[in-house]
Amino acid sequence: MDREEALKKSDDALQELANALKQGKSDKLLEYLGMLSKFHQYSFGNCILIYMQKPDATLVAGFGRWREQNRFVRKGEKGIAILAPLVGKRKKDSDASEPQPQSTNATSKENSPKVLYGFRVVHIFDVSQTEGQELPDFATLGGDPGEKIQRLEEIIRGHGIGLEFVEHLPFDANGMSEGGKVSIVSTLPKPQMFSTMVHELAHELLHWGDRRETTTKVVRETEAESVAYVVCRSIGLDVSTRASDYIQLWNGDEKVLMQSLELIRTVASKIISELESTIVDSEEVSHVA
Repeated sequence: MDREEALKKSDDALQELANALKQGKSDKLLEYLGMLSKFHQYSFGNCILIYMQKPDATLVAGFGRWREQNRFVRKGEKGIAILAPLVGKRKKDSDASEPQPQSTNATSKENSPKVLYGFRVVHIFDVSQTEGQELPDFATLGGDPGEKIQRLEEIIRGHGIGLEFVEHLPFDANGMSEGGKVSIVSTLPKPQMFSTMVHELAHELLHWGDRRETTTKVVRETEAESVAYVVCRSIGLDVSTRASDYIQLWNGDEKVLMQSLELIRTVASKIISELESTIVDSEEVSHVA
């Protein structure tokens, strides 16, 4: 595939992505966000405790919250210990060193400020420790990238970028770009693995030079996911609403996309061309052999 063909593929895909962003959040994304809103957001300290005890945790809650979602903790599962604050009311005339339990008197409640007087250990459980009704999921990719995953590995390394497959990454990330090195979770489904590899390669090509200081996280994630969308679509993967949903999770929109359009199409068409040229090279080697 020559450069013009690759650019044409990129332009067609980007027009579809722009239209999807213009339509706003998909029903799938709204359902997913609605589910997430029912789960508690934990403090940084508790996030560290969760990661130390169960690094692969993705969605955590207590017994009661899981029951509300029609899911139940499996027998024998070990809970994840975190710290819950103990908060009470202090009477105006009480000594600062003597926190009071919450009063039942309405006037006292209105006039007495809440104070933190300690913590207690509570236990929560990851979704993988539960069973029951399926939870709404983020949009997924379909199809089979086949040998193109291996070819993409060669392209990444051909750019002088290290590539490592790992069991898990911090904050439940699927991949990570570290400026000269890309890490990918090895257990991802093949379509998602291919998309993540392209996404992180786009970060490497676009966001570790001078532009890193002049772009926002929203712009960087919009650009990387747009490149992944274009390349995935070019090899025939079913991209569904995943790219537009992901971009909107980062508060990206059609306007952000259009501002970076030229960079996105240039990098996406470059990767598409390299994928195709790798195919040609492989066929030529096989023919000569």
